This record gives sequence, structure tokens and C-alpha cells, in this order.
Amino acid sequence: MANKVRMNLRNITIENRLIYAFFLIAFISILIVGLCTMQITYDGVMNKSTNYSVQLVDAIGDNLKNELSNYEALLNELIVNKTVQKGLYEYDHNTYVEKAQFKNQIDKVVIPKLSSYPYIRDIKIVNLKDEVVYQHGYLLNDESHVKTMTHVIEQMGGLVQCFIQTIYGEEYVILSRAIYSSYTQEKVGYIIMVLKEEALKKVYEHINFGEGSGIWLIDQNQNILSSQLEENTFLNEEIIKQIKGFQKDRRRYFTIHKHYEQVFVIPTLIKPYNIQLVATIPYTYLLKEVMLILRQIVVIMILCGLLCMMIAKRICKSIIEPLKKLKYYISASMEEKFRTNLDDESPDELGMLSRSYMQITKEMQEMITAIEKNEKERRELELNMLQAQINPHFLFNTLNSLRWIAMMSKADSVSEGILALSCLLKNTIIQKKEYITIEDELENVKNYILIQKLRYGDSFRLLMDVEKGLLSCQTLKFILQPIVENAILHGIKEDQSVLQILISIREVGGHIIFTVQDDGKGFDPSILDVSRAKDVKLSGIGVDNVRDRIRLHFGENYTTTIQSEIGKGTIVTLHIPKMEGK
Repeated sequence: MANKVRMNLRNITIENRLIYAFFLIAFISILIVGLCTMQITYDGVMNKSTNYSVQLVDAIGDNLKNELSNYEALLNELIVNKTVQKGLYEYDHNTYVEKAQFKNQIDKVVIPKLSSYPYIRDIKIVNLKDEVVYQHGYLLNDESHVKTMTHVIEQMGGLVQCFIQTIYGEEYVILSRAIYSSYTQEKVGYIIMVLKEEALKKVYEHINFGEGSGIWLIDQNQNILSSQLEENTFLNEEIIKQIKGFQKDRRRYFTIHKHYEQVFVIPTLIKPYNIQLVATIPYTYLLKEVMLILRQIVVIMILCGLLCMMIAKRICKSIIEPLKKLKYYISASMEEKFRTNLDDESPDELGMLSRSYMQITKEMQEMITAIEKNEKERRELELNMLQAQINPHFLFNTLNSLRWIAMMSKADSVSEGILALSCLLKNTIIQKKEYITIEDELENVKNYILIQKLRYGDSFRLLMDVEKGLLSCQTLKFILQPIVENAILHGIKEDQSVLQILISIREVGGHIIFTVQDDGKGFDPSILDVSRAKDVKLSGIGVDNVRDRIRLHFGENYTTTIQSEIGKGTIVTLHIPKMEGK
């Protein structure tokens, strides 16, 4: 699969590949950065918007608390009023005239205050018998209304309460509180204040959280005291229960779904009135600022993408133009139309490549000229070499003639020496084969020994120990004779004792080991280091020659080693792979 993709890519021009690569890198980078930025922006703005909304709802709650505190202050002022205290305490014993005087005295306290409280529609003071002892306004004339109010106050423990009451088809906000005697600390009655809904609504009616948003006031009985909307089209019993349970979790907001739209619900409790202020904010309102920023980010991403494409094309052009020019010159060179006028002094890699090509082209031209010259000289040398080939044959034929003369003169030893030399010349000079059988290599050694016998007589003896089946295996030509010759030249002792030379051939692990061992004079091993073996000569060839031939043919793992000790002899080991005969 990977190879297929690679081949498909190779079918596309380098220019297009570079443009695609730049585009993908830029696109992926911009996409990653853009998405991360959008996510960070989204989280930041949403947190900021929700926190701002929560703070705004808290501020509205504080303003409502302050507004209710103003009305509560009026209630408290009437409760501690001496006339109210005395009138309630003595009401059952007062005459009709005293009761009327009591009302007039309270009016003198209440009426001046009402100018500062335009939303008050009724104020009633009620004794423990549910009798109205004072009234300013006529909304709660029904005795059942009064009993309901006092009953609610008793249920709530006598603290300031805020709840809703429907009167004559209209809903009013009720503030009420029990009255205790300042003399006996006993409960003596109740005070009830009736407010128009606008008294609370004015605090938040100008607050707008977007289309579909709303603000509600809910009393402790889960009744809606006030609302921004004319009709309650959102809050229901189920949501109100969630709001009640939400306060126990001590979270600042939660989310619900309305007509497939997510809505944030932010409630806050107004103490000590036990009123819930609830704001519902559509998700889209909070997203408004986010979407604006996100659109700006998208526009920036697109502009960055276009800028990257322009830069990519510019960079590609700076790469492709020199390549096209270089391609043209290479094509001309392939047609043997060498051009050396490719001028590119740029310090980048393409400039260096162009200059290198020009240098190579110049050298190729010079090389072709030299080759043509050498070819002419080679043809002349071939004629000379053909003539030189006559010389070995001439030497070989001459030796054969001398051999026949020696045989006719009954000089058998001379004849045998000449025959051995002829065989050596035939195998080493005339025959061009690099590889021969081990048997043929040993035959060369025997011929050499026969020649040396003419000089040294019986001063040395050659022994051979060859493992069965190895004679037909292949070996490099002429690797044993130089080592045997070295043993004869440097091993014969002055005491005229017989030098013994042993050639051992073994197979070890698919390799052939040649060992040439003598018991001659030996030498100091310190003078011999295979790494500097050019100092030691074997028959004019040297250890390095034999070693290098083996290494060149078989590799560095095949070694030649020499071990020697003065007075005890020398051991030379050759190591080659086993090669079956052909």
C-alpha cells in the first residue's frame, strides 16, 4: 500500500507536490490553531457571559431587597408607633369615638408617608380577633381575605412575609408582619400592606437578556409574584421544583431545554423575604458575542490560508525554476550536447547543485577527451601485447627443447627439473585461470620441490596430509608454493639437519584451512606483523600478496596468520571458503 501511494506521488510533478505539501501543512496548522483558539475563546466568553449574567441577577436581587426594605421600614415604623401600640392594646375597651380618634391619629402618621410610596394600595392593622382596627385603602374589605392573611402570617412565624394574593381579579403583592406589644411582649395584632406588582417589577423591567428571556419572582409557596412577561409561558411546576432543589446544591445556574433550545436558569434567594428571583436566559443570547468572535477567527483563518498559498507558490517557484533549468541542461547532456553556461550563483542547495553539475560536465568533457586519446593508445598497445604473448610460449618451447637435449644426453635430473619448470610456467603464466583444484595446486608445489632438490639435495623433506575428498575442491592458484619456498629459503639450519615441511589441509565448518609447518630456524615474531607484512617477502611475492589476494577474492573475514619461534620453526595458516570443483 505504501509503495503504491509512493508511486502515485511520483506521478505528480514536484511543483504540485510542493504546493500540496505546503497547503496541507498550512491548512492543518491553521485548522489546529483556529480550533484551539475557537475553543479557548468559546470557553472564555461563555464563562465571562454566564458570570456576568449571574452578577447581574445578584444585583437585581440586591435592588429588590433594598426596595422591599423600604416598605418594611414603613411597617416597622407603624409597628413601634406608640399610638398603634396603645390603640391595639386598648382597642377592645375603647369607645366608638376613641376608635375614630385612633384612626385619625394613625392617618396623620401614614398619609404623609404615602407620597414616597406610590405603589401602596392598602394598609391594614388587624387585632387578634381578625378585626380591622385601621385601614387605608379598600382592597381587603372581605373578611375572608383578612383571615387568610393572618393565617399565613401565623404559619410563617410572624416574620416579614411576602406573597401574592388575588383581589377582585387582580394580583397584588402582600407584605405582612405580626405586631408585638412593647409593654408585655405579647402578640397584639397584625399589619398588612398591599402593593401593586409594579413596585417590584420596576426594578427589573428594563433588564433584557435577549429574545425569549424572562425574569420571575416566586414566593415561598411557589407562586409567581411578578414577571417580565405578560403571561407565564415558561415556568411550570416541574421547573419550579428544580429551582427549589437547585438552591440546596448551592450552584449558581443550571440548564434546561425549551423547544429544542438550551436555556440557562439563574435563581437567587432574596432574604429575609424568602423570594426567589429567577432569570431565564437563552443559550443563543450568551452565544451572540461568541459567534461574533468566532466569525472573526474564521475570516482570519481564511486570510491566513490564502497568504500561505501565495507564499507557498512563491517558494515553489524559487525551487522549481532552477530545477527546470537544470533538467534542460541534463537533457542536453544526455544528447551529448554538453553545456557549461548554467549560471546560478545562489548560495542555496540548488545553486550548489547547479555549480556541481557544471563542474561534473566540465570534467566529463575532459574525461571523454582523455578516453578517446587512451582508446587510440590502447589499440596501439594491443598490437604490442599480442607480440609480447609470443615470449612465454617461446620460453616454454625452448625449455621443452632443452629437456629433450638433456634426455638424449642421459641427464635425467636436469630433464626432470626442466620438466617441472615447464609445468610451473604452464600453470602460472600460460594458463589464465584464477581458480584450480587443490590437487593441481599441490602438483605445482611438487614440481617446485623437484626443482629445489637440484639445488639443495636431501637437506629438506616435504610431507602432505590432505583430508579425504578435498583434492577436487577449488582454491586460488599459486598460494602454497610461495610459502613452501619461504620455508626452504629461511628454514634450512646450518647444522645440516634435514628440514621437514608439512602441508596439512582440513575442512572446518564449511571452510578449508591450509597449514604449512616447518621445523626450521624460525624467527622473532616481533618482526612480523600481518598489518605491516610488506616487510616480509615470500619468494619475491610476500605475505601481503597472498593475504591480499585471499581478502580480495573472499572478503575480510578470511585471514592469513603466521606463527614462529626462533629455533623451533614457523606455521603459516591460510583460510578460504570451501568451493566444490566444477
